[in-house]
Amino acid sequence: MKKFIYKSELFFLPIAVILFPAWIHLTGHREIKSVSEMVDQNQKNGGLIGLAYTDPMHLVKHAVIERRQPKIIALGTSRVLPIRERFFTQPQLFYNCGRSVGKLQDLIGFINSYPGEKPQIMLLGLDQDFFNVEDEDLLRPSRSYSWQDGTYGTRLSKGTKALLKSLRDGEVTTGNTLPVASDYIGRNARLYQEGYRRDGSYCYGRTFRQVGVKSKYDFGNTIRRIDKGKGRFATAKSINPKTLRQLADFLECCKNNNIHVVAFLPPYAGKVYDRFGQDAGSYPHVFDLHNQLKPLFVSHGLVCEDYSDIRSLGANDFETTDGFHGSEVCYLKLLNKLSKEDKVLASYLDQSYIEQSIVGAFSARQIVEEVPENDPKHPIRNLEER
Repeated sequence: MKKFIYKSELFFLPIAVILFPAWIHLTGHREIKSVSEMVDQNQKNGGLIGLAYTDPMHLVKHAVIERRQPKIIALGTSRVLPIRERFFTQPQLFYNCGRSVGKLQDLIGFINSYPGEKPQIMLLGLDQDFFNVEDEDLLRPSRSYSWQDGTYGTRLSKGTKALLKSLRDGEVTTGNTLPVASDYIGRNARLYQEGYRRDGSYCYGRTFRQVGVKSKYDFGNTIRRIDKGKGRFATAKSINPKTLRQLADFLECCKNNNIHVVAFLPPYAGKVYDRFGQDAGSYPHVFDLHNQLKPLFVSHGLVCEDYSDIRSLGANDFETTDGFHGSEVCYLKLLNKLSKEDKVLASYLDQSYIEQSIVGAFSARQIVEEVPENDPKHPIRNLEER
């Protein structure tokens, strides 16, 4: 028996040597807090949630929805995250559900699993690449909102695996926790002040501190991904007609639940949009999508606007966080323009605040100075100085 115990200790010792430091790192940065703990910390204390190794935010946001019961929501991928509660006359009515969906079929899944009373107004960001998929992609099940996916054991296992991979790739960063981060959850939040706010919007702390790096505005990484033509930047011969039918089903579902939908195609940086334009025939989901979506929305008495080119908003490439994410300032302009097309949305927006903030924004990226920037500049001065 002693011999067996000794051999067992020898077997598990290397595993413990590897896993224990990983556990220390994850728990030290509060990376494996439960969903309920994250919701409490975020909603009661305003602590940012910025996880580096797991991504249960669709579960966290689902739980927040159940608690807040918002009347107005923003729904989409990360490309709707700049929309904030302060843009509305009654901020407490709004919640940003960005990242709750990742593909087209998640939309109906999200509504069907929506906890409590359905929202009255939905700001819907429709990523262009939602409509560049194969038939088999549309057969994949929608995202699960089961809390089982967010249990401590599951997240510890996934977090440890992701941490070890990052360690292998030399991507693990360490540093001192920021003084403001006492209530923050996750490495990104605690080291960079980056993460989800109480209203569900996202603070790009790490990006804000890099605003002085000129090469960031070349969008080289995004353009290289377009050059490769893979993933969300894959080319296409046509828009899959089944995606339009699936979207029609979603709009009918919203109609049956008395949800007023206001939709838009999110902006790309001008340089990125122009790169698409070099092969326009290969990107019908960028250049022809709105022509096919608008009649569908009109038939339901709804609005869908095309803001794929950031310049259509009177915005510029400095009003971005990367090649396909507009900044808060960009989205102020987007909402200002969108409200002129939809009176229901306009009645809930704080137009005075929006217009004043566009003029007096702290920088091209931030409305107010939330995170110190390396080189904050007004958007207009950006164009003159660079």
